[in-house]
Amino acid sequence: MTGGGDGNGQGGTGRGGSGPDDEATARRLIAAWLAGEAAEPAPAPAAGAERPAGAVPTGWCVPPAAAREVIAVARRMALHGRQGRTWPAPGAEHLMLARALVVDEHPSAAAWSECERVELAGWIAVLVRRFGEDGVQQLTAALVARS
Repeated sequence: MTGGGDGNGQGGTGRGGSGPDDEATARRLIAAWLAGEAAEPAPAPAAGAERPAGAVPTGWCVPPAAAREVIAVARRMALHGRQGRTWPAPGAEHLMLARALVVDEHPSAAAWSECERVELAGWIAVLVRRFGEDGVQQLTAALVARS
């Protein structure tokens, strides 16, 4: 199919919901969650369009930090309480959310290497898998408290 959607909510990629449309939707939802909004945010404006006043802010509201610092906090939180127990591994959807929530939205992300981004995404995916949105909120609070 070439019409931009596959008729199954897959963003037109046929890859199980991992296309650009799905990533943009995930980013908008995550931004709304972080802003404390319950409702689904409005669709993203077209490329190059100005963002309306009062629109959901982009970016993650944490202080700039070196990747190593953010990784250390995320790793410590992900492993907290483990004590020999195992949990199911995070799936691809957890990694996508982790990338959108932290790696791509962190104010220092542009300075991080791809290796650091991948490592951080893995730890954030564990937090998302274990705690859902609460894991991200706890990480946000921990990073803000470090500043």
